[in-house]
Amino acid sequence: MNLRPYQTQLLDQIRQSMRRHRRVCAVMPTGAGKSVVIAAIIHAAAAKGRRVLLLAHRRRLINQLSRTVGSWGIEHDVIVPGRHQRGHGVAVGSVQTVVRRLDKLQPPDLIIIDEAHHLTRDNQWGQVVGHWPDAYLIGKTASPQRLDGRGLVEVFDDLVIGPTPQWLTDQGFLAKARIFCPPTTMDASKLRKVRGEFDMREAAAALEQAKIHGDAVEHYLKIVAPGTALVSCVSVEFADAMAARFNAADIPARAITGGCGEDDQEQIFSDLAKGIIKVVTYCEMLSEGVDVPSINAAILLRPTASVTMYLQQVGRCLRPKADGSAAIILDHVGNVQRHGLPTEERNWTLEGRDKRKRDAAPSVRMCPRCFAANATTAQVCGECGHEFTTEARELQEASGELVEITAELRRKRAEVGGARSMEDLLRLERQRGYKPGWAKHIMAARQTRRVG
Repeated sequence: MNLRPYQTQLLDQIRQSMRRHRRVCAVMPTGAGKSVVIAAIIHAAAAKGRRVLLLAHRRRLINQLSRTVGSWGIEHDVIVPGRHQRGHGVAVGSVQTVVRRLDKLQPPDLIIIDEAHHLTRDNQWGQVVGHWPDAYLIGKTASPQRLDGRGLVEVFDDLVIGPTPQWLTDQGFLAKARIFCPPTTMDASKLRKVRGEFDMREAAAALEQAKIHGDAVEHYLKIVAPGTALVSCVSVEFADAMAARFNAADIPARAITGGCGEDDQEQIFSDLAKGIIKVVTYCEMLSEGVDVPSINAAILLRPTASVTMYLQQVGRCLRPKADGSAAIILDHVGNVQRHGLPTEERNWTLEGRDKRKRDAAPSVRMCPRCFAANATTAQVCGECGHEFTTEARELQEASGELVEITAELRRKRAEVGGARSMEDLLRLERQRGYKPGWAKHIMAARQTRRVG
């Protein structure tokens, strides 16, 4: 099978690194064809008579990897409960099953780990790697840090970086993202963190209190319909409730949770691909290992403190669409402001995040004129040319409305800028249906800036 040029380049980088190191981690954004590169590595190793073990942790992901490996004409075993190794030199295995059969399996020459950010010395992945210390190790991931922000330096010797999401977007290998965010969001400042991630019970309570900023069903109908969407949720109960809300609005929806069997999941995604189901809600289950090209949108109803989790959430809809349409991200919980744009260039290292930077300021700079999202280093807005200063943001949109991060609001901003008197602002307040007090807020902000 033909590899894309950037995939071939990454393959060459991995080979060069492995001439000097035994354990290499390679970074590729979600949607860049990670499984194809893995299959190419296996194909080359198998041709040399090497024994290869490919590890993953979810049944759906294992099935996808097995299909990709098989499409290269590579005979292989699938090591999952109820199936046994038949003696092929290549095996795709569930880490949970492999760790129970370590003494029964043939020692591999090469171990490949998909979603390598899960690997630590002490967990199941680490037990497998530690059992065969002489085997070469290749890890593949879209974000080389664990969910708690810790790096992978304890298990890998070198890091190979593939193309950036921005480059892949510019070249048409990823869909351009249209991102909608609320002007305000839930208050996550008081949420307790457990191993670097928000406590989901507290997050669920905060969402209930805030009633989410904007209605997910309403904004699906307004922005996404009739497209398909995945909805990330804070809990199983929340996922079930959201599916019920979509169905009540005559939008066919299903929830995928731990209670869904493998066959049921396959049917749900088959129906999603055909458009029979429009929305799938989930809690954790689909953060990784989902490859459904028909997904038009990612709806974020699960706040996360982890950039790894965030990139997995949004990456589900970034694969190019057959009609060339953009991917839509509806962020009701502030993850974009918290972690930056999906295309933001990130300085990945094996050391992970610097502890001093784990609670750094958001990496999105919102334009006060057109509400476009820019990198924090930008001096000029890429949409409207506004020069950034330290001035306070004037315009506040009506509570509960999602704001598209594009130049859509340029005209509204110009209208506000031209409204110099309180009477003018009150007229806009009435025309736009803003809550009483909006005009006073804008005038007070102007007066504060003048005094400052």
